[in-house]
Amino acid sequence: MQTENRKNSSGSLFQENSVRKKFSFTYFERLHIQKDFNKVFKNGLRLENKDIKILVYKRNDGQAIRRLGLITAKRVGVAIIRNRTKRRLREIFRTNKHFLEPGLDLIFISKPGIALLDYDNLEKIILGLLKSVELYNLE
Repeated sequence: MQTENRKNSSGSLFQENSVRKKFSFTYFERLHIQKDFNKVFKNGLRLENKDIKILVYKRNDGQAIRRLGLITAKRVGVAIIRNRTKRRLREIFRTNKHFLEPGLDLIFISKPGIALLDYDNLEKIILGLLKSVELYNLE
């Protein structure tokens, strides 16, 4: 495992695990601004299944960061179900983002049937859709 030395807020050195960094889901990896969502909606590639729709947009801004936006409508289920679905989608992105091409913006749009899927099946569906257009690479 690689570590790097950094200074914390008090100025003392500490080591940060690069593996931990690799699997984090930071503020900068989320789509927040309506303008960014609109760009993905307007120009993005659409991948669809009966349970989920994925919109993918390759940015040309030179940044390697991959970003995720989530849309889960009320028709998916009550708040508990919607929140569980969003947690699962974030976790799938977080654990697989380093296999995605750099500079991608992704939007996961949940459909009502998604609530019936377990984590493993949901992950297979998402990765299968991304592999079908060669955006997911296990190298």
